[in-house]
Amino acid sequence: MTGVLVPFDGSKLAVEALRFAYERFPEAEVTALFVVDTSVTYQPERYVGVKLGEIYEQREKEGEDLLEEAESIAAEFDAPLTTVVERGRPWQEILDYVDDHDIDHVVLGSHSRDFLERFFVGSVAERVVDRIPVPVTLIR
Repeated sequence: MTGVLVPFDGSKLAVEALRFAYERFPEAEVTALFVVDTSVTYQPERYVGVKLGEIYEQREKEGEDLLEEAESIAAEFDAPLTTVVERGRPWQEILDYVDDHDIDHVVLGSHSRDFLERFFVGSVAERVVDRIPVPVTLIR
């Protein structure tokens, strides 16, 4: 059995990546991973007066809601899905998950951030591809 990891943030490309994983690897054990990014500053107007730990908890809840969408996609394929929420730097959490679990392949969107943020922060996909020890499929 093949283990496939799909980093999932609810973006169009993440949805396409999950669909691709089920189409391409129908017998695989698929995991959708949402990462609460602890390396960014969250929009202050949205979180005025909120402690950082509470922001992370709120983002985890948002991630769980997004993963419900991923579960709906899995149901369309009549396939199981493992969902996971982690905290950290997204690219590092993806690499750690691959190292710590039986993952043979990663399918991820080529980007989910806007152009300026990618320019200054760097692409999660780029960092993953440069460091990952297993095959990766990028969805564009």
